[in-house]
Formats: sequence, structure tokens, C-alpha cells
Amino acid sequence: MPEEVELKLVFANDHNSATFAVALNTSVREVKRLILQRHWPSSPNLIPATQVDRIRLFAAGKELGGKGTDDVKSLKDANILLSKNGPTPVHVMAVQKDITAEKSATTTENSSKSTSSAIVRFFDESCAEVLGWVCGSLEKLSYC
Repeated sequence: MPEEVELKLVFANDHNSATFAVALNTSVREVKRLILQRHWPSSPNLIPATQVDRIRLFAAGKELGGKGTDDVKSLKDANILLSKNGPTPVHVMAVQKDITAEKSATTTENSSKSTSSAIVRFFDESCAEVLGWVCGSLEKLSYC
């Protein structure tokens, strides 16, 4: 088995393709990083690289890597089926970042801070009232 493989990247929903060589002991995560940083085409049909959340790679109908620990595997460990007659075709599919979730998280965080502040103010005011009542009661008993 060769120590290096030539990959032909075929981008989903686009006519662009790119070819590059990579060592078989390269992790799937590193291949995805290289694709995004060095081989991502600028095309009106593709999501801009800055808006890509993650990349999914498919070779011979099988996904290479995936999420989490599957991306740590090397191409060799992923059992990529190598083409004997030229570059190995790898289909590239981008998953777009969820922009609404990011906005929602920011809104939720701000809302949470406001709610926390309101709770603290309420707690402080309530404690002051309770403390005043307790001290008033204890003064009557000569303990304050």
C-alpha cells in the first residue's frame, strides 16, 4: 500500500474540484482542515469557508471520519478505498454554521444576565427586609 494518496476533491452542488496529495497517516481532521484552508473554492454555489461549521467527506460511498473521535483516525485507519487508476475521488459536503443559534445564544446570555441581576436585587432587598424584621424582633428581646 502506498504511503501517500492523491485525493480528487469533488465539491457538492458545485462544478469545482481540486487534487492534492496527502500521507496516509494523516488524520481525517487534518485533511478537513487542509481542504478548508487551502483547497476551498470561491464559488457562488458553495458556502463561504468562513461560514462552514464542519466538513463531511465521502469516498466510495463511505463517510471518512465524522464527528468527534472518528476524525482522529488516519486515512489508513479509515480504510479508504484507493483508486488504482488516478486520484481517489472524495466528495466534500459542507455543513453551514447555524447563525440563528449563535444569535439566540447571545440573546439568551444577555437575558440570563438581566434575570440574574434582577434575582440578586430581589434577594438583596428581601434579605434586608428579613434582616430588619429579625433585628427588630431581637431588639425587643434585647439580643441585638
